[in-house]
Amino acid sequence: MDKLQRFFQISLLFVCLVPLTMSAQVMFNGKKAAIDDLTDTWLLTVPEAAFGTDYCMTISLDDGVTRCYIDGNAVDRDYTFINVRPGATYHLWALSGADTITANVQFTYWPVIQIYGNYTKRPYYNGTVIYSHPDSAVLESIISRVRWAGSSTAGADRKKHNFHLKFYNEDGSKKNMSFGGLRSDFHWRLDAGQVDFSRVRNRVAKDVWADFATQPYYAAYEPKVPHSYVRGDFVEVFLNDQYMGIYSLNEHMDRQQLKLKQYDYANSEFHGGLWKPMSMSYVTLFAQLLDFDSSSKTWDQFYVKYPNIDDVNPTNFNTLAEAVKFSVLSSDAEFLDSAQYYFDIPVFRDYYLFLLLMQAPDNIGKNVYYACHDVAADKRLTIAIWDLDCTQGQFYSNQGSNYHHELVSPEYDMKNNQLVRHNVMRRLWQTDSTFHNLAMKRYWQLRATTFNPDSILNRYRNYFDEMKRCGADHREIARWSYGSDLGGRQLDFDNELEYIRDWWTRHIDFLDNNTFAPQAGDVNGDGVINIADVATLIRYILTQNVVLRFQSADLDGSGVINVADVVVLINEVLRR
Repeated sequence: MDKLQRFFQISLLFVCLVPLTMSAQVMFNGKKAAIDDLTDTWLLTVPEAAFGTDYCMTISLDDGVTRCYIDGNAVDRDYTFINVRPGATYHLWALSGADTITANVQFTYWPVIQIYGNYTKRPYYNGTVIYSHPDSAVLESIISRVRWAGSSTAGADRKKHNFHLKFYNEDGSKKNMSFGGLRSDFHWRLDAGQVDFSRVRNRVAKDVWADFATQPYYAAYEPKVPHSYVRGDFVEVFLNDQYMGIYSLNEHMDRQQLKLKQYDYANSEFHGGLWKPMSMSYVTLFAQLLDFDSSSKTWDQFYVKYPNIDDVNPTNFNTLAEAVKFSVLSSDAEFLDSAQYYFDIPVFRDYYLFLLLMQAPDNIGKNVYYACHDVAADKRLTIAIWDLDCTQGQFYSNQGSNYHHELVSPEYDMKNNQLVRHNVMRRLWQTDSTFHNLAMKRYWQLRATTFNPDSILNRYRNYFDEMKRCGADHREIARWSYGSDLGGRQLDFDNELEYIRDWWTRHIDFLDNNTFAPQAGDVNGDGVINIADVATLIRYILTQNVVLRFQSADLDGSGVINVADVVVLINEVLRR
C-alpha cells in the first residue's frame, strides 16, 4: 500500500471520528449548529433576509431527546425565533436521557467553517473541514489537509492563526470547490487578520489595488483575465468546537490566478514562473547577487512557487537571477535603457505608488510575488500583491512600543527611508525622471476618487457595517479583546475606525504636500508644465470639479485661484 492510499484511509477514518457534539442531537432546517465550547454558544447561518424578522425553522430532535425548550417555550417541530438580529441570544434547554443540553443560540448570515484536527506550521496534517452556507441546507464535510499559514503569524506564541486548506475526494484526487462566486480550486487560505485591529486592512488594500492597478503586460494577449491579487469571502471559523472568529476565505496566489503559461512536461521546457520572498534580504531587494542551486526550492530567501519543485526538479531560478544581476551590475545608462526588458515597468510603477499610498514597509522585500508569464518568450517580471494586514497605520507587532510604530505613522517618509532599499525601485526613480512623475500624475488623477480619504474610509465603514449586521463584530471582540496578538489591548472597531479616519486624513495630506507635491504651475501633477495644466486650471475655476494642490495653482500668491493665475500660467508655458 503506497503512502497516498494510506493517507486517505486515515483521512476517512478521521472523518468518522469527528466528534458528534450535543448540537448534532438538535437540527435546525436539517443542519446542526456550529458549537463553541468556550461560551456554550451554537451558531446558525441563515439567509440574510431572516435578519429583522420572526424566523421559523424546522427543529429535528434525535430519538434520545425527550424534551426541548427555547426561551422557555416547548419545541415540537417548528419554532419561530422572534426578531432575529445581530447578537440576539436564544436559550435552548433539552433533555437527552440523563444528560441535560444547554446552549446559547445565535445567528449569522456569513458562511460558517468548522475545522477539526491538530495543526502546526508544517507539515500538512489530516483533518476535516465542514462548510455551511446560509442559503443551503447541506453541510459539506470535506477530507482535508491543513496547516498554519504565514511566517511570523504562524509562530507558536500566536493565537489566531491563518490556515492553508487543501481538499480531497475519497479516492485521493483533488476536490475542486468554489465559494462565494470565487474560482474553483482545491487549495484555499483562511486569513485571520491576526494583528490587525480592523481585521479588514488586507481586504481594503486589495480592493484599492484592484480598482486602479495596471494589468500585467501579457493581459493583452492572454485569453483569460489574470488577477494580481486574491479575492475572498468573509466567513466565521471554528476550530475543534472553539470559535476562532472572523476570517477571509481567500483564493490562492498561483499560476492559475495569474494565468501563467504551464510548464511543458513533454519537452521539459520552462514557461511560466512564480517566486516569493519568504523574508527580506539583500537578494530579495534586488541588491545582491548570490549563486543558486537549481535543485533547491529556495534561493537565499526566494522560494519557487511555480513550477512546484516536487513536480519539476531542477527548477528555474535563472529568470529571476538575471533580473537581480541586471539590477546589481548594470550601469545607470544600461539600466535606463534596458530595465523595460527585465521588469513590467507600468506595474512596478503602480506598486511603487501603492506602497507609498498604503505605507507598507512590510511589503518591500517580502510579502509580494514576482511572476513571469512565459520565460521562453518574454523574461519580464511582473508583480502580484500579498499580505497587506500591516499597512495603513498597522505595524506587524502590537507588543509594547511597536503598537502604532513610527514606520507606519502617516507622516513617515517611507520613500526615502524604506523604499529606497529596494534596488529596482530606487534605480527606476533615480535614473528615470518620468517614473516618479508618471506615478505622481497617476496619484493626482485618482486623488478625487479611489485615493480620496473619504472613499477609502467608506470601504472600512462598509466592511464594519457588514460585520455588525450579522453580529460577527460582537463575537470577534468577545473572543480576542485583550489577547496577546493585540498586545493585550481591547478590540474596538469604532475606535479603530476613528484612528483610521485620522490616519488617512493626515497621510494623504503628507503625500499631497511632500511625496507627490507638484511644482508651481504643474496643476495636473504630471511632472511637466504645459498647456494641459492651463486646461486643468480653467476647468477648476469654471466647475471646481478638479482636485489640485493649492500651492501649485496659486501662481500670483494672492491666496485665491482665479483668472490672474491662468494668465501667469499661460505666460510660463509660452516662456518655455
